[in-house]
Amino acid sequence: MKGDVYMKKALLKCCLIIVPLLAFMACSFDVLAAGITPEQKAGRKAVEKGLQDSLGMPILKGDLWQKMTHDSKVAFIWGFGHVVSIEFYLMEKYPELKRDSLVPKVVEGMANIPMNEVVARVDKYYELHPDQIEKPVTSVLWDEMIKPNIKTGIAGRPLKK
Repeated sequence: MKGDVYMKKALLKCCLIIVPLLAFMACSFDVLAAGITPEQKAGRKAVEKGLQDSLGMPILKGDLWQKMTHDSKVAFIWGFGHVVSIEFYLMEKYPELKRDSLVPKVVEGMANIPMNEVVARVDKYYELHPDQIEKPVTSVLWDEMIKPNIKTGIAGRPLKK
């Protein structure tokens, strides 16, 4: 009984941290679409604005990323990975939480990539694509590091290349 209460409290605390971050990350990813229409692009902008307003923090994009120190970039990647690790651990510990969501895809796609390499690859992306400065860092992670290394999309859906 006491263990169940502790488990529920721990799960609630994790969800309060993880759910907003995962919602923020998931909206930034172009998971299934090969190309998006202007209406979809406008919708995505509205979602990003709504998340930014509701989370009380801006979505990290290339303009700010390029101004950050190396240590700040590593801290961002570390935080991203930490949230994924917590969710993945909880899914392993409590099988009823297991699902084919963003988290297992991040684990699969970014396995064994050191943080400094992740930072270097994001830096290089913005250097090579100055016209993509408005693209969220999480989208760069998805498009450049996760998506190329996974077999299927989220929820088992096929990936569009």
